[in-house]
Amino acid sequence: MKNTKTTMIAVANQKGGVAKTTTVINIGAGLAIRGKKVLLVDADNQSHLSRFLGYDGQDGKPTIAELIFQTVSKMKNPVSEAIRKSDFGVDYIPSNFILAGILSILGTDSDSTGVFSRLFSDSAFENYDYIIIDCPPTLDLLVSNALKACDKVLIPVQSDYWAYEGVDQLLVTLQRAKMTNNIKPYVLGMLVTMYNKRTNSAKAIMDAMTDSYGSYVFEMAIAFRDEVKVATIEHKTLVGRKSSVTGQQYMAVVDEIIIREGENNG
Repeated sequence: MKNTKTTMIAVANQKGGVAKTTTVINIGAGLAIRGKKVLLVDADNQSHLSRFLGYDGQDGKPTIAELIFQTVSKMKNPVSEAIRKSDFGVDYIPSNFILAGILSILGTDSDSTGVFSRLFSDSAFENYDYIIIDCPPTLDLLVSNALKACDKVLIPVQSDYWAYEGVDQLLVTLQRAKMTNNIKPYVLGMLVTMYNKRTNSAKAIMDAMTDSYGSYVFEMAIAFRDEVKVATIEHKTLVGRKSSVTGQQYMAVVDEIIIREGENNG
């Protein structure tokens, strides 16, 4: 079984363009800076996380799609073969275009939402402090699997009405995945992203988030800044730059995550 000290976090929002992958990258790298052993899992067939971390599809090793297939098929290939090293202090399991067709494979399993739970119970994952899953921008079987397997869900919410409106839908999906109406223990928090404090609309969304979800909203919001786009193009993390305002904001979120997890486990 997965080591009890390992925290598995699903980063999910069915709306695209909310800085989900940027959040996974920088929180993962930030946790590594804080001395944590981190595995990032790309569960999105767009493979943005994989490409950022250096995956070129040419190493011949399995991706998350192959791991899902062998889990459903009850194959005994070593899961550890899918784990790669990155230049950012984190390990990762990549995705590729094959993942787009994996829903049909998941649907054939008698426990179609429990495949990730079985997969990540492998001993190959025991030594990680955090496993972070970058979910696709949908509410499909992949997301349901991630939500069922995870210890916590982190929801990036762009300071935009449509992203805010979708949070309730995700929480309902979490209720179904966990088979309980009491999902409070499973919500790590909502992180407001792409926040422009100069606009009334962004302030209104922040106020609405706080009114609706209270302490689940992280104290630090991630600002809307051009340096995020530049870092993505250059394949660099923001948390690795002392001069980066956004990097400092993500490190504040990382420290809040560590505190919240310490409170939950203490």
